[in-house]
Amino acid sequence: MVRKNLFRQSSKEKSVFLDERYLYPEHLPDTLHYRDKEIDSLVYCFDPILKGKKPLNVFLAGPTGVGKTVSAKFVLKQLEENFDRSKSLYLNCFEFSSRAAILNAIANFAGAALPRRGLATDEIFTKMLESLKKCGFVPIIILDEVDQLLISEINSKLLYDLLRIVEYGKQSIGVVMISNDVSLTSKLDSRIKSSLAEQTIIFNPYTPEQLKAILSERAALAFLGGAYDKDVVNVAAAHAAKLGGDCRVAIESLLKAGRIAERENSGKVSLDNLQQAFGSVDAASLIKGVPHLNSDELALVKIISENQPINSGKIYEIYSKNKDAVLKERRLRDTLSNLEKKNFISSKQLKLGNKGITKEYSSSIPQQFLQG
Repeated sequence: MVRKNLFRQSSKEKSVFLDERYLYPEHLPDTLHYRDKEIDSLVYCFDPILKGKKPLNVFLAGPTGVGKTVSAKFVLKQLEENFDRSKSLYLNCFEFSSRAAILNAIANFAGAALPRRGLATDEIFTKMLESLKKCGFVPIIILDEVDQLLISEINSKLLYDLLRIVEYGKQSIGVVMISNDVSLTSKLDSRIKSSLAEQTIIFNPYTPEQLKAILSERAALAFLGGAYDKDVVNVAAAHAAKLGGDCRVAIESLLKAGRIAERENSGKVSLDNLQQAFGSVDAASLIKGVPHLNSDELALVKIISENQPINSGKIYEIYSKNKDAVLKERRLRDTLSNLEKKNFISSKQLKLGNKGITKEYSSSIPQQFLQG
């Protein structure tokens, strides 16, 4: 018996996409809206390269989905397309999570053909220096989610390695660090902090109006005319605003909603499709956000997850027994409020009869993602 082609597209399938690539996470727009000030600051940092000087190191900080990564890539693409003096290497520290892996990637970027594993870190560093001396361009290394690297003391030496390149190799190199944690560089070893001398650029959340404009433009490019309800963009923008201006989640939700609509063969993206998309996209985003919680936030989410539903008084009682507990009751309530705004937890009011009203909390994160 001849097996039918499982991947043959049904002739009945109604496409909603004109070009879905405009909704991909890696898509780099031709124009970047509402980030002029941040782009100007990045240009200032890389402009010395054109004068034969060393670029400034940069630290980009701000919440998830506010344009940090896309702004860095946007500026460096312009630099590379118009001048031949610099090339950039993007590394996400979730994927390249060790000092050796990053040094190896930089060595290969500069022209060395090294295996991913098998060499001692010092040997990789030496070969990287040799390659950088011969590469003929100024490397700009983008370390996204850099806090993942700095969790380990061994891996955090990577920044010191990069600073040593100038000392040992007489080679200019630029480092772009990206993190959600605005205070991250203040936690670095003092000798690294003084040598790094980074330019800090803070990214604030997009406003609801800005989110609506960005999403309207992406939707018009990605979807066929008339292939989505008029309120889809507005609701996606409102959802992103509720998550603290996270444009990335909204764009991913539009992509997911479009694929749901195509699977249903409806020919149009509905609010129903969008609501379905929010569930899966939000869950993935929250799980990815767990490593970015500080120690107190993580402790509170764990307490709630293990004892839900649980009221605020009981949360404080359990939290206070932790030897590392530093939050007083008022500050703890503020932290719970921030966690709720970011959707890590949810709450509902609970009447206690004559004793008044309290809040009862539940966690949005499964316990298995809160271990470690």
